[in-house]
Amino acid sequence: MKFIMELMETAWKIFGKEFPRLFHCEFVVLTGKKIHDMQEKLLLEAFEKARKEVNSDKVFTRARHLSEQIYEINQFTFGERSLTEKFKTIKSNHEGEINLRKEVLEALSKYLSYDSFFNFSKVHKIETQSNKIKLVVFIKKYSAVLIVSILLISSILIYKYTTRQRWMVWQNDQYIEVDFDVKKYDINQLKIYKEERIKYFKKVFPSCEHIFFEKDGSIRIWYGKNKEKELEYFTALGLHPETGKTLKPITEYMINKHICK
Repeated sequence: MKFIMELMETAWKIFGKEFPRLFHCEFVVLTGKKIHDMQEKLLLEAFEKARKEVNSDKVFTRARHLSEQIYEINQFTFGERSLTEKFKTIKSNHEGEINLRKEVLEALSKYLSYDSFFNFSKVHKIETQSNKIKLVVFIKKYSAVLIVSILLISSILIYKYTTRQRWMVWQNDQYIEVDFDVKKYDINQLKIYKEERIKYFKKVFPSCEHIFFEKDGSIRIWYGKNKEKELEYFTALGLHPETGKTLKPITEYMINKHICK
């Protein structure tokens, strides 16, 4: 509460004198549907660009290329399986929403040579289709109340957001969701929760009979060395849970040399 009061006092010093001068404010409100329409447009354009770059019509191949681009641009892991699922969802004339993460939206926008997802939306004229609400505010009399109310609501929202943050930790051969633990956080064991990591990222112990590639040639296994310099194998692209180094896609050479000896 002390922090909230200090925040309000600081904001009043900064904005208290200037705020009453604003007699007319116009806000552009994007409806949820329009935002999701723009996300779909972004994903479709990214897949189209990927098709030209990898010279392939195979969805999974393009998704893998986009996954690599997202990691390279934003250092954020978003697997080809998730991209494939969302692309197929759009193509199947679904009624649901794809809900891409902010990191993915920003990375794909930059991949398409836009500064940000906001600029991508702006160029594609989403503002002209959105609802516009004109809010005429008579500020002079109620400026203090308005500022305090906005800051109070913002503080409550920030508090709720920070306390609902979910966490995960690597355990044996997979990530599991856990409660926040300061000790684990300090030694970098605690990671921000990612559903995709929980769902698809596992450590496996492949034998010669393991299926290493999909029928279209896409990779099913990635590898990397642990802290003891031992090779370990995983089911998705990402960072090694112990070392933090980027995993490498399996190759016939690695299979023959280290698995099918």
